Amino acid sequence: MPKSFNIDKLSSKLNKIDKELKDIERDELIKKYGTFFDSKKDILQLYILFMFFGVNMETIRRFPETWVKKEDLHEYEVD
Repeated sequence: MPKSFNIDKLSSKLNKIDKELKDIERDELIKKYGTFFDSKKDILQLYILFMFFGVNMETIRRFPETWVKKEDLHEYEVD
């Protein structure tokens, strides 16, 4: 007596396996390259950083003069 197979059951299992493989591939790509929002976050952080330096440039230029006296700076020999 020949064995009968349920085609619908087999195709649903194959579809489930295919979906899991695609999910795994997508997760690996996200781990490797990050997401769209990760790159946008990096760009936003750089933009804020450059805005800070642009707005506070004069204050930043005065830091070495007001915070550290030249007498307090020591040069060390190279190891």
